[in-house]
Amino acid sequence: MKKFIFTLFAICLLTSKLSAQKAWATPDPINPNDSITIWVDIKKCDRQQLAGTTDPLYMWTWTPKEHPKGHPLHNGTWQASTDALQMRSAGNDLYFYRMIPTQFYEVTAAELYNNDISLLLKKKDGTGGAAGEDKTEDLKIDLAPPVTGPQKISPFPRLAQKDTLSIGANDVLTIQYDRNLETKDTLKDKEDFYVFAKARIGAGAADFLQIVPITKVATAPQLAMKNMGNGKFALSMIPNKFFASVNPGGQKILSVQFQIVRGKIRNSNDTVDGTYEYFLNQNCE
Repeated sequence: MKKFIFTLFAICLLTSKLSAQKAWATPDPINPNDSITIWVDIKKCDRQQLAGTTDPLYMWTWTPKEHPKGHPLHNGTWQASTDALQMRSAGNDLYFYRMIPTQFYEVTAAELYNNDISLLLKKKDGTGGAAGEDKTEDLKIDLAPPVTGPQKISPFPRLAQKDTLSIGANDVLTIQYDRNLETKDTLKDKEDFYVFAKARIGAGAADFLQIVPITKVATAPQLAMKNMGNGKFALSMIPNKFFASVNPGGQKILSVQFQIVRGKIRNSNDTVDGTYEYFLNQNCE
C-alpha cells in the first residue's frame, strides 16, 4: 500500500511538471555538484515563436552568473549563439541541456541556491521571426537547497519545491512537530498542542478560511495534535474535507497556513515560533 501511495505521488508530481512548468531541472532536488538536466517545454511558453521549429535552439543564460566574452561558455552574440550552449531535442517541442551547475556557472552551491537559474531559448540568430525575436520569454528555475538534519516542524509528504507540496487538496497532509528540538523552556514539557490552521483561497491577506480563531483552538477537537510518543506530535488532514465546514461554496484551496500553539494561549510562551504555509499541487485534483 505504501509503495502504491508513493507511486501516485510520483506520478502526480511528474504530471505537474509536464503540464504546468515551462522550465525545470531534474533530479529534484538537484545536487549542485553533480550532473543535472535542464528542461524547457516550448509548448508551455508564453512566446510561441519557436514552436514546431526544426532549427537548432540554444540556451542563453545570465543567472547565477553570465560568463564574460572569450569564455568557452559565453552566450555568444544575439546573432550567433555559442555552439556549446545548443539544446538537445526530446521531441514534441521539449528540449534539454545537461550540466554540472557549479562547474558550468563557476559558482558555489550557496550562490546557485541564492540566485536560482535564469535562461531563455533562442535560435542561433535570434533576430528573425515575423512576430519579433526568435526566442522564448525569460524563464526561471527555482532551486531549493536540500533539507538536512531533523526539523522541528515539517510536512509529510515532504515539500517538492521550496514551499510547494507534491500533493493536492484531496490528499492526506500530515503536520509533524518534534518537541525535542524546541528552544522555548515554556513548551518543553507540554503536551496540549493544536494546529491553528487556515486555508488560502485567494491572493489577498484576507483570503483565508479558518475553523476557529487562534484563541479558541481548544474548542475544535479536529485541531488537536496526536501525541505520537518520544516528544513527537502530529496532525493529519485532507484539506478539502478538513475545511469543508467553513467552505460551503467549495472554493479551491491554494495552500494551508498553520501555527502550532497550546490549547490555552496567554502569550507567546504558549506558541511555537513560526507560521508556515504550504502550497498545494493544483494538478493533483
